[in-house]
Amino acid sequence: MQHKTLKLSTLAMLIAGATQANAAVYQVVEVASQGDVESLEYFNKDTSQALEFYGQGIKASAAGENCFNATCNNGNDYTVVGESRFGTDGINYRDEAPFISDNEQSINDLWSFERYCNDNLGPNTCDVWAESQYFGKGYNRDDRYDGSGFGGLLREQQAWVAKDYFAHAFPLVDGKKIATFAVAETGYEADNLAVLGSLVGKDSSTHITSNAVVNGIVTDGNYAFGVTSSGYFDNGTRYARQFAKRGFINTASKNLELGPIKGNAFVERMGQSLAWDAVEYPAGSGNLLVVGSASYDQSDLDDNDKLPDDVEVNRKPIGYTTSTLVNCGTTPTAANLFSTAECQYSVFANNAAFWLVDAANETAEDAKQVAPMPVAARETDSDRSAQASGRAVALVNGKPVIVGFTTEDVDGDYYASRAAIFTPKVSFDVSDPATYAWDITLIPGTDIEDSSSDRQYRYSIATDINGNNKVVGVSKNYRSENRSYAERIFVYDGTTTKYIDSSINADIFFSGYNGFPSAINNHDQVVGWVDSESANQVDGKFRRQRGFTYNAGAAIANSPLAANGAWMLDDLTNDGNQSGTANQFRIAQATGINDAGVISATALKCAGGYQNLSGESQCSGDERLVAVKLVPIPDGTIEARPEIASSVERSGASLGMFALTMLGWIGFRRRK
Repeated sequence: MQHKTLKLSTLAMLIAGATQANAAVYQVVEVASQGDVESLEYFNKDTSQALEFYGQGIKASAAGENCFNATCNNGNDYTVVGESRFGTDGINYRDEAPFISDNEQSINDLWSFERYCNDNLGPNTCDVWAESQYFGKGYNRDDRYDGSGFGGLLREQQAWVAKDYFAHAFPLVDGKKIATFAVAETGYEADNLAVLGSLVGKDSSTHITSNAVVNGIVTDGNYAFGVTSSGYFDNGTRYARQFAKRGFINTASKNLELGPIKGNAFVERMGQSLAWDAVEYPAGSGNLLVVGSASYDQSDLDDNDKLPDDVEVNRKPIGYTTSTLVNCGTTPTAANLFSTAECQYSVFANNAAFWLVDAANETAEDAKQVAPMPVAARETDSDRSAQASGRAVALVNGKPVIVGFTTEDVDGDYYASRAAIFTPKVSFDVSDPATYAWDITLIPGTDIEDSSSDRQYRYSIATDINGNNKVVGVSKNYRSENRSYAERIFVYDGTTTKYIDSSINADIFFSGYNGFPSAINNHDQVVGWVDSESANQVDGKFRRQRGFTYNAGAAIANSPLAANGAWMLDDLTNDGNQSGTANQFRIAQATGINDAGVISATALKCAGGYQNLSGESQCSGDERLVAVKLVPIPDGTIEARPEIASSVERSGASLGMFALTMLGWIGFRRRK
């Protein structure tokens, strides 16, 4: 940050250690693991030091509940959903296309990861970042293919020939692992199973081959929803997956698939879908409207960039041919798709979609498209495909308004993702919403090009909406600003788009900051994450990031959170006690907030506490990522953390330095 630092003298530490009666605005409560992930197998590796836990969303609060007014018993009534991981994803399970921006769907190997990093992130360590995404966290730089890494895209690509795979991402509800339809053969159709073979690990409780993440939980019925990959199947000669990503929802007694759009055999068998958010709809019915995205057509497969170049198994490269990939789309039989290695790389055009879930009968209707895609599924003169998504939904005046993004054909030159609102048509049937029942409105001020027709944003997306019809989102800069390809947070109130900048808090929203607004509750309180330092990222290093909150509404009673104020959550959780529980945590990312004010988050935890109270303090013991909830403290006070002077040398490569640069590429979700 560009502001004065404070040297941590003995006197300063004594002052920082003085505890006030109600110091801190939030209490940090760790979401304890139930222990069922620790016992899972992973390539005969010891996972005890690799296991990480992430908080991704928070259960909604009941009407009238407010933890700023009364003690909420550690937030025990508010379930946190999330996941545990052993390493990197490579390609984020939550993105329709890699890193949102890759509508050519060509990021699939080591070289393309590094190219993306250089063009969109900019640090001088892109080679290391790319290798971590591809070979896995903790890989051996001297022998990258030796299998030392945890996670990584290469593991998935090797599975076909190596006939060996273990999942590394597991969905959790309050720290307990849940199953999805993809972990059992009964979750797959018989005609596909006949060709796929036997589900790997089906007779084992510790060998899982499908990766899954939870995006949210609906209060009534505690229905969890999210995204899962297919499990791997063995037919005796290869391991194959049926699909890369599918939406799921778990009802009271059933694990349901939320599949892609029907009507195209290729899409139905291998297409993807993502379940992003849900509301009870109609209100009081017990039924659910789930929104997200679903494949509706294939992408242009006649493109050699859609196949990776770097796949090796036992030092032998695996060769692929583009013509064989094309044949996956033209001959989409189960026999062809699941016996052809190239078909594992099938990619699709995806549109914003919804599913209706009957809670009483525990059934889900087929996916329907929210609105017509405004462009062709495949760009005429390039390899890009159309992508759209419903990232969040809220009932506004009783009707479901969806936000996310759609594809814009910018000047007829190229496709780009553009922040959008999907509003119910006048003819909207409350009892049975139909295909194309919403109109698309592009959010003003998020234009990909400026008034001079110069490109200003790589993409823009809306990330959440509340019942007041207030929308939050982010626009990714196309060019660097203050040595960063900035990600700028905006708030749209239905009339005006306001970008959050230094006029609100110059220490947090400085020129060129990177931020992400993950959620906004019905009191207009926004949470997310933002850069916690202003170091040069382009041709420099990855910036650390930490959780923040911004109050876009009125002052919150019984708290110091004033209207139009913004704070780093590390400052709001500091109780001034170096020996206390709060000093064991630093809030990496805030992912959800309910109307009671309870926040879900992912935090760095230092066993025994950090060396001092500063946000940049080192950990002398075991440091790891954990899921937490932040519970409001009535009449709490803010005690800003002291800062280490820039002359203080940071020693070692603690998790605090490494993990915070990686968190942003894993992907987080919330539920208000």
